[in-house]
Amino acid sequence: MISSEYVVKKSNDEVLHLIIELGLPEPDPTMEAGDYRCKFSVLALGIDEYIYGVDAMQSYCMALKRFNFFVNDLISEGYNFYYPGFLDMEVDILSTYF
Repeated sequence: MISSEYVVKKSNDEVLHLIIELGLPEPDPTMEAGDYRCKFSVLALGIDEYIYGVDAMQSYCMALKRFNFFVNDLISEGYNFYYPGFLDMEVDILSTYF
């Protein structure tokens, strides 16, 4: 599991502390052969799900796409991203990862 920690702030001073986790691809135990999955979780927001693909690479790429959608949703809601301890320096998370 890989993880990254962020603080997201809204202009109304709402603050969220998020740990975003992305699991490594693994065979889907519910399938007899072939499909893979990656875990995507942001427990502070109740997100704890698997992202599926036909192979390890596709499941990982789909999980990264889910991460991108998640970030875009927060940005469209007016949140800005920061690293913990550096709340005076906004992170352009989309250009950092995408």
